[in-house]
Amino acid sequence: MAALNRLQQRIKENFHETTRDLSLLAGGAGASNAAYFDTSDEKIKEISKLLESRQETERLEGMKRIIAGISKGRDMEPFFAQVVKNVVAPSIEIRKLVYIYLLRFASTNSDLLLLSINTFQKDLADPSPLIRSMSLRVLTSIRVPVIQGIVMLGLKRLVTDRNPWVRKTVAGGLPKVFEMDPSSLPQLISLLQTLLASPSPLTLGATLTAFSEMCPDRLDLLHPYYRHICRLLVDADEWGQAVAIGVLSRYARAMLEKPEESPVKPVDGEETEDEFAGIDEDLAMLLHLSKPLFQSRSPAVVLGMAKMYYHLAPPKHQAVGQELLVAPLLRLAGSSGPEMSTLTWEVIVAMAEERPELFVSRFSSFFIHSSDVIAVKTAKLRAMSALVTAESASVAMREFKHYIRFPDDSVSEAAVRAIGHCVRTQPEVASSGLSALMRLLTSKRDVLVAQAVLVLKSVILSQSGPSTGLADPQRLVTRLARGLDGISNPKARASVYWLVGQFATEDGPDKTLGLGWDGIKSWVPDVLRKGIKGFVNESTIAKLQILTLASKLIVLSPATSQLALMSTYLFSLARYDSDYDVRDRARFLHALLRGVRDENKAVTGNENGDTDEKDDDERDMGGVVLRREQVRVVLMGKREAADSDLMPGVGSEYEVGSMSRITHKRLNGYEPLPEWTDDPTDPSLRESEQVEQPRTATPLSHLPPPPTTSSAIPTHISSVASIPRSAVTTANPSPVGSVPVNKGKFQDLDAFLDSESGEEEEDTEDER
Repeated sequence: MAALNRLQQRIKENFHETTRDLSLLAGGAGASNAAYFDTSDEKIKEISKLLESRQETERLEGMKRIIAGISKGRDMEPFFAQVVKNVVAPSIEIRKLVYIYLLRFASTNSDLLLLSINTFQKDLADPSPLIRSMSLRVLTSIRVPVIQGIVMLGLKRLVTDRNPWVRKTVAGGLPKVFEMDPSSLPQLISLLQTLLASPSPLTLGATLTAFSEMCPDRLDLLHPYYRHICRLLVDADEWGQAVAIGVLSRYARAMLEKPEESPVKPVDGEETEDEFAGIDEDLAMLLHLSKPLFQSRSPAVVLGMAKMYYHLAPPKHQAVGQELLVAPLLRLAGSSGPEMSTLTWEVIVAMAEERPELFVSRFSSFFIHSSDVIAVKTAKLRAMSALVTAESASVAMREFKHYIRFPDDSVSEAAVRAIGHCVRTQPEVASSGLSALMRLLTSKRDVLVAQAVLVLKSVILSQSGPSTGLADPQRLVTRLARGLDGISNPKARASVYWLVGQFATEDGPDKTLGLGWDGIKSWVPDVLRKGIKGFVNESTIAKLQILTLASKLIVLSPATSQLALMSTYLFSLARYDSDYDVRDRARFLHALLRGVRDENKAVTGNENGDTDEKDDDERDMGGVVLRREQVRVVLMGKREAADSDLMPGVGSEYEVGSMSRITHKRLNGYEPLPEWTDDPTDPSLRESEQVEQPRTATPLSHLPPPPTTSSAIPTHISSVASIPRSAVTTANPSPVGSVPVNKGKFQDLDAFLDSESGEEEEDTEDER
């Protein structure tokens, strides 16, 4: 019986071994693959045994477990020495997984990798392009200066590899070598130029990324390849298109002629035949060949295209092709996820604030939907504020009043600011907007009351007569002062105190009401009384404005005994306040008013109980004492309301479409586009059509032509711009044999020898 059990166990083991790859006992391929992700301690211990096995199937299983463990976050670095031994495995599947592992831990185990450096060099000539590519990636990832010469030889060897994926790996390795040895930049630039001439669009993104990381300021290197890059742009991958758009935009601003500024109106929304009239031939080439990218499925490409057209296309071109720029942005904003939608709307808002004429016809597209996230809602409100015109003012005001009732405070506050902007800029709806703002003063939502006060302050400061509908701003200040007890926001209370001081002057001699202070309105002393009574419980910003209000009233109302007593008490409170800003403001204003107090004492004979007699130190100090008129200029100086008071984000120093513009701070890597050059380069520098072909055993004349792009410049451009015929009639790079042989660095050895022998024969004939 025992022998029978042993026989059954042996048969079962053999069956397991022979059917391991078939996954019959594991329930199918999916279950077998799931077993690799079992990262328990027992399974981890089995990995060493599997890697040391002589059977390729077990070593392959060990590598799969290691890669699965890395994806699960387990520390697989202790197996580094055992994995390196398998780099010479005959199985290509094992070597692929080994290279994936080495790429993960190459930077931290460079010493052990040096033991296999000969294997990596040998794999550079492997028949599999994947092995060649991965071996080069591992070599460039070994951060040891000793082998930089070997790495450089590998880059030079594969820079003309027939496979574009290998050349793409070469492009990715150039910045790594430059980081280790910046002195190798001249050699790397030579390799970079070879990659720029590559006919394959697959290498475009990696090559231009290497250019941006190594020598972003050497835009002159792109002269012979500018038109070649423009032709490859449509066929490149999405990541390469996004990178190329940024590089070409910088090149165009720095090297090409600035287009004319004169706007041209479209006819029935269609492009006219003189669309590219007056535009540099190479700029027209870039704008036309990149048009299909507006329909890209990649948000990065669409945003990059919008940014490029916004900064490069002349106003007439943007007016002719409004739908070309606007429609893709609105489509992207409405069809993408919340994160991408928010980013797109921020870009649209930045463009709308600077050039509202592009989006004014799409005003209804900016209406807020209940499904929009909060960031999108606030962005739409900013855009609507920038796009309001006399024709859409009534519709916009109706929408803004509706948005005030939204439960989210940030959206409601943005709607209040938008109403204030309409009041300032659209006289037709000024009265309606003011009524809405005044009604908000009695709202039960403190945030709306505070925002209404701040907006009314900006509206009052920006008033310029009947054109704004504010014939008597003092009445608005009076209503704000009456509602001061219902305002709790510190910034709003401070704004009310500041406005009271600015509009406290009495125009007439009426003294029948209030305390009858000379030159001050009857209701102003009560505002000061409330401020002094609750001074201890006020916020710091409100305390500062109460001190300023008292100082303004002292200047406006000379020789008033009640005011002198109230101000003396106020400055005593501020002198011992816990906040140093309040103490400093009180000390500054007390010294500023020395001349005014001296004038008051000269009139009243010091009957007001002024405490200046105790300030012996102040009397002994020298310095300039300002007169009443001079102090009034200092305290009552005019202040204009800026656009940013009502529309935050207007006039940002960062360029449209950048993340720094969206975050309102300079981020690492931010590089603004250069200004248009005043000295454009000669177009003949970009006439080189020579493209390097992969180095093969096949003669160059028998190589297939490079891939074509999906669009070409229309023939009518040649009548309005001097684009070379080769750049207009075809999008294909010319074969090497169709252009005069250039003695530059892009010739192969056979062509170089043929050209030298031809020149020697010509010289011999000339001598004869």
